Amino acid sequence: MKSFYDAIKGNKMNWKYLFVFTTLMGFASVSHGGTITLDDVQILDLATAQQIALADNPSLAAAAERVEQARHRIEQARALYYPRIDASGTAASSRMSAADADVQSRFSGGSEIDRDNEKYRLSLGASWLLFDGFSRKFSNLIAEYGQQESEQARRDGMRILLQSVAESYYGAQLAQYNKTIAEADFSFNSKQEKEARVSMNAGAGSLSAVLNFQVHMNNASTDILLAERDYDIALFGLAVLLGRENGKMPEGMTLTQMAMVEEDEFYELSADALLQAAMVNRPDLLRQELSVRRAESTVGANKATYYPRLSLNGSVDGDRLDDTDFTGDDFGSTVSLNLSYNLFQGGGDRARVAEAKAFRREVARTLEQQKNKVQSEVRQAITRLEQARAQLKLQRASVKLVEQSRDLVEEGYKAGQESLAHLNEVQRDLVRTRSRLALSLISLYNNRQVLKTATGESLIPYFSDEGLKPVMK
Repeated sequence: MKSFYDAIKGNKMNWKYLFVFTTLMGFASVSHGGTITLDDVQILDLATAQQIALADNPSLAAAAERVEQARHRIEQARALYYPRIDASGTAASSRMSAADADVQSRFSGGSEIDRDNEKYRLSLGASWLLFDGFSRKFSNLIAEYGQQESEQARRDGMRILLQSVAESYYGAQLAQYNKTIAEADFSFNSKQEKEARVSMNAGAGSLSAVLNFQVHMNNASTDILLAERDYDIALFGLAVLLGRENGKMPEGMTLTQMAMVEEDEFYELSADALLQAAMVNRPDLLRQELSVRRAESTVGANKATYYPRLSLNGSVDGDRLDDTDFTGDDFGSTVSLNLSYNLFQGGGDRARVAEAKAFRREVARTLEQQKNKVQSEVRQAITRLEQARAQLKLQRASVKLVEQSRDLVEEGYKAGQESLAHLNEVQRDLVRTRSRLALSLISLYNNRQVLKTATGESLIPYFSDEGLKPVMK
């Protein structure tokens, strides 16, 4: 009889090579702007699911729009270096009061005064800020760091999304394995029920044995239904992460069978190397470091008020009465160099600089705390992965032992040497042990993904050209 271990092992591919292959394929697809959609997939693997999620997830698309907003803020800050040119025009109609007209008439020897007049004015002015205490320099730095922060926030969203996709994907895989286990349990009890019915009809068996196996068949059927429910729920969650508008995966799509991981594929985990990789790769750390730099630039921008402001201004103005037939004689020009220096503002400037310095200290403390948090996450992930390896090793050995025990008891039951209760017991033990083996296998895959998420290495296929540091095999 083919054991559950052999069935779950399937067409085994070396796990390390499988990972390298899927990583390279995922990077190639993204690098070349692959337009794969979920409707094109019949057998979905994790790398493809993650690639589709990165392309179609609405939350990630919103993060990309925030990066675009930050990029335009940089353009706004750079505009401060250029001169400003303004054009204006004015047309005004006025009517002099009768009293004023009489006064002017007396002064002009009694001549009649036109009380209605129109005034037209055209103006073209330019101003150029020559020096502002380096405020523009720091404003540009603030905008650039803000844009880089937004980009790192988007990448951190990618990192978390990749982990969420993996958890949903592995949840569906576990449901598939549980269904396979329940189907095997149903098949075993169905076979025993048929043999017990034959014995009862021949006068050598009892009705209670037939009913016993029927009860266990019903229990197995219930487990099948529960596994199918868990599978559907996991796929619904995965569909949301993949940006499916109807919240449902395509009909007929299946998941790739997870390969059994052998002990010789385990490798030593170097905590120091993994911690170092996390310091280089984690977008949330990089974002916080950029926050510190932005805070430092904010201090510089606020110190700009300690310096004078120097600007160059020029204008060409033309005035015309009663008509708009402007000529060159109607225009005049003005050029000025303006210097302004605030001497006292009630200590407001000093308070703003002090506030900026306090904010800089705050974000520096936050960065320190974030580093401690990342180190803790990496160490916890290493521990969980090592425990998952140990559990897989134990459960794999236990399945073989319990399968052998169940087969011996089954033979003894058929020979009348073992009781029905004992057969029920060893069959339940086998179902539980197979379930633990499936859980251990999925836990190993999931915890390996958790460690990649904790170190930031899950992003390497998408940003490998930016110096991200791979450590895990």
